[in-house]
Amino acid sequence: MEKKIIKLMKEIKMEHCKYFRLKGLMRNPDFNMFVVSFFTVTGFLPFYVLYLLSKKDYYGQEIIKTLADTVNNTWIPNPGIIYPLLSDFKKGGFIIGKWDTKGKHPKYIYHLTDKGMEEYKKMYEIMKIKVAESKKMIEEIEKEVFSNG
Repeated sequence: MEKKIIKLMKEIKMEHCKYFRLKGLMRNPDFNMFVVSFFTVTGFLPFYVLYLLSKKDYYGQEIIKTLADTVNNTWIPNPGIIYPLLSDFKKGGFIIGKWDTKGKHPKYIYHLTDKGMEEYKKMYEIMKIKVAESKKMIEEIEKEVFSNG
C-alpha cells in the first residue's frame, strides 16, 4: 500500500509530502494528506488550538493527542508544529502557561487569556464562513467528479 501511495504522490507532484514519507508517517494506512492540508495550509490549526484552549487548559502533548483523536489518527501533528504555535500565542498574549509539578512528570499547562478568547471569537466568525464555503465546494466537486451518472 505504501508503494502505491508514494507512486501516486510522485505522479501528482506533491513534493511537500516527502517530509511525511521520510518521517515514516506514510506507513500509517490511515494517513490522509487532505487532513494535514486542511489544518496546516488553510490556517485552521491555530484556530482549532484556540478552540481547544477555550474549552479547558491543556499541556502540549495533550493538544497533539486530542488533535490526532479528533481526526481519527489520520494525522498526528508534529511537536515541531504545535510548540512554535503555542510559543507565538504566548508571545502575543493569547495564552499563558505554568508548570504543573503534581504528577510523576512536570507538565507545562496552557491557559487561554481574555485576549486569546477575543481572538478566538474573531477567528470563529471567519472560520465558520470559510469552512462552510469549503464544505460546499468539496460537496460540489464530489458530486461532479464521483457521481455515477
